[in-house]
Amino acid sequence: MTKALRDIMTDAAIQMRGLLGRSRHRQSAILGSLMLINMGASALAAPDIIGTWRTSDGATVQIQPCGKSPCGKLVDFKPLPGHSTASATDVNHKDKSKRTRKLQGLTVLWRLKPTRTAWNGRIYDPRRGFSADVTLTSKTRNTLTLRGCVRVVFKMCETEKWRRLP
Repeated sequence: MTKALRDIMTDAAIQMRGLLGRSRHRQSAILGSLMLINMGASALAAPDIIGTWRTSDGATVQIQPCGKSPCGKLVDFKPLPGHSTASATDVNHKDKSKRTRKLQGLTVLWRLKPTRTAWNGRIYDPRRGFSADVTLTSKTRNTLTLRGCVRVVFKMCETEKWRRLP
C-alpha cells in the first residue's frame, strides 16, 4: 500500500470517528468505500514472484528474498554436452574473466523493484552471455511473463513465459 493511500485511509478513519454519533447508514457507506479503496490497492500490487520457476527452455530458477529485494538463482538446467549441471561454467559470458564461474547457483535475476503491477530489474541469460533490463508480470499465480530488453543501436526486446513449479 502506498503512502498516499495510507494517508487517505488514515484521514478517512479520523473522519469516521467524528461520525460515531451520526447515522449508521452513512458510517456503513464510508466504511464500504474504505474497503473498496483497500481492495483496489491490493489489485495493483506487484505479483508474488517468490518460488521455483521452469523457464521456457527447461531450466529451473529459484526466486527468493535476497536482502531487501528478491533475486533469482539458476538451480537446474540442461548442460552443454560433456558437462554436468555441477561442472558447467559460464562459457558464453562476454567478459572472459567470468567464463570459469559455475552456472549452478548463479544469480540470473537481480535489482528487482516492485511497481504497481510488475517487477523491474536485471536478468542474465547464460545461453547468450549478456544481461538485459527485465520486467516481470503475472496474470495468474502460476505463470510469469518476462520481457527482457537491450539497447544496441535500437531497443530489442524478447518475451518468454515461466511456469511455477510445486
